[in-house]
Amino acid sequence: MSPKPRLVVVPSDPISAYEKAGYDWLQRYYNPSGYFGEVIALSPREKKNRQAHGMSIRRVSERYFRSALREIAPDVVRAYGGYWPADLVARNRLPNVPVVVSVHDRLAHRIHRSVTLADAVLCMSQAVSQAVRLKGVGPEKAVILPNRVDLNRFQPLRHTPECHRIRKIHPGKLILHVGRKHEEKNLDTLICSLSHLPKEYRCVFIGNGDVQSYQALARSEGVADRCYWLDHIQNRDLPYWYSACDCFCVPSRWEGFGIVFIEAAACGAPIVTSRIPPMTEYLRHGESAFLVEEYEDPRCLAESIHRTVDDAAFAARIRTGAQAAALPFELSEVDAMEVQIYQQVMHRHLGGPPSTWMQQRWNAEQFAYHAIRSGAKHVLGLFKSEQKNAA
Repeated sequence: MSPKPRLVVVPSDPISAYEKAGYDWLQRYYNPSGYFGEVIALSPREKKNRQAHGMSIRRVSERYFRSALREIAPDVVRAYGGYWPADLVARNRLPNVPVVVSVHDRLAHRIHRSVTLADAVLCMSQAVSQAVRLKGVGPEKAVILPNRVDLNRFQPLRHTPECHRIRKIHPGKLILHVGRKHEEKNLDTLICSLSHLPKEYRCVFIGNGDVQSYQALARSEGVADRCYWLDHIQNRDLPYWYSACDCFCVPSRWEGFGIVFIEAAACGAPIVTSRIPPMTEYLRHGESAFLVEEYEDPRCLAESIHRTVDDAAFAARIRTGAQAAALPFELSEVDAMEVQIYQQVMHRHLGGPPSTWMQQRWNAEQFAYHAIRSGAKHVLGLFKSEQKNAA
């Protein structure tokens, strides 16, 4: 039996940042289905060497990154982020060691040209795929790998003691916003919308970031006593918050497609969000969410929230639809898809210095994640034959 392959990952943030945020699923995230025999997180942003989450975490400066790769001799290298992590692995790639880059953001300045040097670019949505293709990534290398959710953990828990405690602390109509306190997440419009809603409507904001400017806005709008701020909660506690809320509202200005939407959907939360890609890829207005056209208009957003919360039949319909929309993102299904991507990339024995790699002409296999909208699990297709390329 051949030994299990070895993977080097370059996360966009130090592992400690994910630990602080309460993520307790890092082992399975970096090693889907336990496919790899060894996973090494290698990054200049780590502070020290240690073992955690079933992997070795190593600090290495950019100057010695390639030397560390040679020492480790991985079978594949994965960069999480199309900006500095992609730059780092592209500059230091080794012969015959394939490079995979995952891109989670649609913003052009967060997708560097270095992504074109990867052997596969994993995109969490069609919207992200379009963005990386505008940077020069060929369609044969842009692979859709969506977010995943553990449906054993994220499920409706509305009648649990934990939910009852949340509702006791936050009586009235509870709106939940989970995400970074950043312009992208459009907290300002949501805060302003509270002034157009009855006083029993309150909002809990969970996420890191500069809260002071948003607290000042809430005071100026006269709704400070209806806004509650939490930096973060443990990931294991999130299902209770999603289940307890009357409305999950993150009216993002742009998204790659945040995992919070899938988590909220799996818990049957009534979702109010922006009618923008990629939300429109996976959520249907009036079926699994309320998709707001005028998401920058506080009054319009307030009307959407009010309809979602106060129309019991409508809320029940989109609760049920949201749970169905989350099914294709089930953890084991997406894990299996990711493993197949790794297998195919390693099978092609790609890799090499960028200068020579860019001159290669080859017909690659293309993976597709089809029919998410219709609830199909996944289809992994072989679109172009390497045998033809070899011929």
